[in-house]
Amino acid sequence: MQEHFENHLPKRVLLGRGQIRRLGELIKQNGWKSILLASDRGIEKTGLLKPILQDLEEQQLLAGTFFDISPEPPFEDIEQLSAALVETRAEAIVAVGGGSVMDAAKVASLCAHFRKPISDFVGIGRAPGRGLGSIMIPTTSGTGSEMTYVAILTDNSTGNKVGVVDPSILADLALVDPALTDGLPKHVTAAAGMDALVHALEAYIARVATPIARGLALEALRRIGPNLRKVVETPTDTDARDQMAIGSNLAGMAFANSSCCAVHGMALPLGGRYHIPHGVLTGCFVGALVAHNAPACEEDLLAVAKALGWQCHSPEDLADSLNETARDIGLFDQLRQTTVDVRDLNQMATDAVSNRRLMDPNPQPLEHSDAVSIYKNVLGL
Repeated sequence: MQEHFENHLPKRVLLGRGQIRRLGELIKQNGWKSILLASDRGIEKTGLLKPILQDLEEQQLLAGTFFDISPEPPFEDIEQLSAALVETRAEAIVAVGGGSVMDAAKVASLCAHFRKPISDFVGIGRAPGRGLGSIMIPTTSGTGSEMTYVAILTDNSTGNKVGVVDPSILADLALVDPALTDGLPKHVTAAAGMDALVHALEAYIARVATPIARGLALEALRRIGPNLRKVVETPTDTDARDQMAIGSNLAGMAFANSSCCAVHGMALPLGGRYHIPHGVLTGCFVGALVAHNAPACEEDLLAVAKALGWQCHSPEDLADSLNETARDIGLFDQLRQTTVDVRDLNQMATDAVSNRRLMDPNPQPLEHSDAVSIYKNVLGL
């Protein structure tokens, strides 16, 4: 843990059922007269956006819409979204969706405001200032992207995932309404929920964790631990959904002020090549990485297990429980739907261990051979 640290948070956070009905009011409070609403085609098809769009149109706040954001968004999607922001002269962007939508919106707000390409912002601390105004509205309880200054994109020219990491992309407003998650399919709920758990776990054990991050992580785990299985097994359990929304939000705050670690470091190269849902990967790999990290952070891992409310008496028990949970909620079944070529493992391991942003905070060093071995074991190769 660092003796000197900084914490970065969105300007304002609203959380609770029905908060979405305040959107127009909140836009006006920020002084914006026109916004562009960004989402994806899947969310559009659910009908979730209809009342939101109707309200914004009635209040004459809607400058335009953009729904062509893909999962694990490629640069091309962000370029098109940025162009739409410029064309409509929107003063702010409202992102309604999962992590891909919110990450795309964060970066597009920079590109549109500064009229610069995405490549100018890839990396750590490369934004010259804040972009257009932004409101982040999650429709899943997983990424916590509404609370973070990290955006993960796909560079199709290389097949790799890259990050834009800068406090300048923090949202002006994060609006978390758990009712927006009520209709999620089980497989999405499972992957998102496990990802939120991993965010909190890694934020707590990371070598760069600040005191506030560790406190947020433990509270996130307290919310997620008793409710993850519930929300997958009984999707209509609104209390469980509410608790998962809070847990995801707190976990996002936690890792934004700490770091993710080797679980994410190993997930990114695999997800970039094979387009497996991110939460499936983090959920399936966390058990193996907990076992790997155990010698360096046993007390922290026991604190994680206690916060989850799980009956674990050792880090090995925690690793087993994480694997069991991932299996029971269907994540390993989702993972095995994709055939990974064993010939890719060497390069993926190279990419993983060279990601110093994620590997340096990891409690236990991860060598190339360790990464290859973990890929083989988790993927069953």
